[in-house]
Amino acid sequence: MPEPTLYDARAQAVSEARQILDRADREKRDLTADEQTHYDRVDQSIDALNERIAKQEQAAASKRRQVPPSPPAGSDGAALTIDYPGFDLGSPGVFGERFLSGRRPRQTVLHPGTDEHRRSTKQYHEAWLKYLATGREQLGLLVGKDHKGGYLAPTAFSTDLIKFLDNNVFMRQLCTVLPPLGQAVSIGIPLWEADPGDADWSAEVPASDISEDDTASLGKRELMPHLCTKLVKISNKLMRSSVIDPDSLLRDRLGYKFQVTEEQAFQTGDGAQQPLGVFIASADGVPTTRNVTASSTTAFTGDDVINLLYNLKEQYQRNATGLFSREFVKRLRKLKTGDGQYLWEPGLSGQPNTVLSRPYVMSEYVPSTYTTGLYIGMFADFKAGYWIADSLQMETQVLGELFALKNQTGVICRKETDGAPVLAEAFSRLILA
Repeated sequence: MPEPTLYDARAQAVSEARQILDRADREKRDLTADEQTHYDRVDQSIDALNERIAKQEQAAASKRRQVPPSPPAGSDGAALTIDYPGFDLGSPGVFGERFLSGRRPRQTVLHPGTDEHRRSTKQYHEAWLKYLATGREQLGLLVGKDHKGGYLAPTAFSTDLIKFLDNNVFMRQLCTVLPPLGQAVSIGIPLWEADPGDADWSAEVPASDISEDDTASLGKRELMPHLCTKLVKISNKLMRSSVIDPDSLLRDRLGYKFQVTEEQAFQTGDGAQQPLGVFIASADGVPTTRNVTASSTTAFTGDDVINLLYNLKEQYQRNATGLFSREFVKRLRKLKTGDGQYLWEPGLSGQPNTVLSRPYVMSEYVPSTYTTGLYIGMFADFKAGYWIADSLQMETQVLGELFALKNQTGVICRKETDGAPVLAEAFSRLILA
């Protein structure tokens, strides 16, 4: 956990900044030049403290979740037990349906003779390390669906990389992550295209008291994982070094690369051979009917943020998380409700910062251009509203000759992912007038 003094220092800085704003409010004037300089300096210190607290909280959480990267001991003739990303149903959600709660680790027995078992053995892992270090074909490595696409990484490598993404791409933490599709090409999502009308009070007879409803209809959307590819180049000297584990080095670097790509797509992807983002107005995702229009073309008010949250039904508000840019939060810290209470509140020890008592996350990929007609933030119940689907296997190919003149080895990794909003009313987006 972060040092308690960091929370105290942040609370003191927040109090100091608010004293400056409150003084100007009481005197019904704008900040003077000196006050603005003072406020900006204190505001920057709040940002710095938030960043230090977030890093220490993330480090503590990562340490609790850390799994040794070494492969399970075993041979091709013995069954192995390994942690796979699991999947089960959560507690009853709104309207009584059971929303999927996403990945949960579970132990799975891998039986001899299966590809998953072979990829989990010590022998396979050793052959994989030789392949990374030399780029030469190794007997026993399994090729992917496309034999020219490279070899399949050991099971430990693939699951560790998925865990890296789960821990660092916040959308994967907030949203529903479906179980790996395996050999399936896509998964259909049943949904109401048109909601049936309310039930009718009727007598037992005659049956004519019961009205017919021709408007209700069921539809289906498809999640079809799209190919995502990243290439990294590593020094041959580094790959051969006995001090550095190339497996860990590669896993961390590729984890970062996929993290950036996925986070951007889950927010602003257009759905064309990539996930459909939450900030894209689409009848297949979050339509314009879920917009809340700000009172200005270049700014937002405290009332706008209140309207944004209460645009969600109470069932979704309970699980809602804000999704904002750094610029949005910077402006938000100055705003008050009608009774003079600040909308933004710093979290106490171990608790997140909140807006209107709801937690929020900041992302560099949230739109932050303050011009008419652009989105700038949202509240949403992401668990209910956004689903992510992955293909199970990850293909990795070593390019030993392509970068030989630079004394480097290229490693290209391919995985398939899709994501889309599946429940529009779980989202509420703020758009500038």
